[in-house]
Amino acid sequence: MSDFAQNGLICTLQRLNDSHLARIEAEVAELALDRPIGLVLPCHGRDLEQPAFARMIEELRGATFVREIVVSMNDVAPAARKVLPQRLEGLSQELTILENDATADESAGKGRNVRAAFAHLVAGGECEIFATQDCDVASFQRADLARLCYAVAHPQLGFRFAKMYYSRVTDRLYGRVSRLFLTPLLHAILRVAGHQPLVDFLLSFRYPLAGEVALTRDLATALPKGSGWGLEIGQLCEVFRRVDPREVCQVDGGPGYDHKHQPAETSLAGMAAEIARELFEQLAVEGLPNDATFRAAVAAAYRREAAHALRRSASLALINALPFDEAVERGIVSVFAARLEES
Repeated sequence: MSDFAQNGLICTLQRLNDSHLARIEAEVAELALDRPIGLVLPCHGRDLEQPAFARMIEELRGATFVREIVVSMNDVAPAARKVLPQRLEGLSQELTILENDATADESAGKGRNVRAAFAHLVAGGECEIFATQDCDVASFQRADLARLCYAVAHPQLGFRFAKMYYSRVTDRLYGRVSRLFLTPLLHAILRVAGHQPLVDFLLSFRYPLAGEVALTRDLATALPKGSGWGLEIGQLCEVFRRVDPREVCQVDGGPGYDHKHQPAETSLAGMAAEIARELFEQLAVEGLPNDATFRAAVAAAYRREAAHALRRSASLALINALPFDEAVERGIVSVFAARLEES
């Protein structure tokens, strides 16, 4: 059974049992009659050919609480274009397919995909609640999406923004960018600059890098849409500035939430660099210096905080009898530290 602790600045909606899931799906479907829900599936072309995407579409066939699905994608290979109509065939929801290419001053990617999809839903004028769902989740269940949407759809709850969280544990600990980079980086900033309201807000989220969110249409139109791997951090920073924390929550996505796993030396290192760049820019908006001296101090503090994070991860793995290669994880921390010092 999950805990019910309420720490930090936002409300945490844990998943305390599974007996309520069927009721939640039915109830959110009723709520969606008055406040229709649009679902955004931002994806890379290679996602379209993967089993995870096919399974997700099968699950969504029964998602009666979703009015419209927008598949917003980039870098689509000819083979994927042939597969896509077959994968999407039989969906009962209104369906829109957007293919987004890079412009001269902007790279194609998830941020552009989300921006294009939100613009489409706003122009349609029908959906009152927008939700985004990453397309590389092998364990996707529509009940988890229903719980996320319920948090914003139910008028008694009063939330304008909900973010999903999950443990990133299957046969071992994953979520390395979150537990070995972002969280110790935020603690390093506190070590250097003292408590900052924005950093305290970000630390309230159990998994701030999750791509699954639900939000009201008015908030979706107000939030600037970032690009690259800094999208989620940039989004949360703007939520911090525009929304009362009492109107923000995080929703437990259940156990075994299985994302695609990225190689540390390439994808994860680039991800960390983009997250750091976005975070430093957001901190500058809050009045902290974004100069070489400040970044160097944070990078030095990060190495100490990352060592603590590594020890906590090793302890968590040991007490749960999970495999844990400390030498490999220490190497990942070194890669992250190097990218941070270069930023």
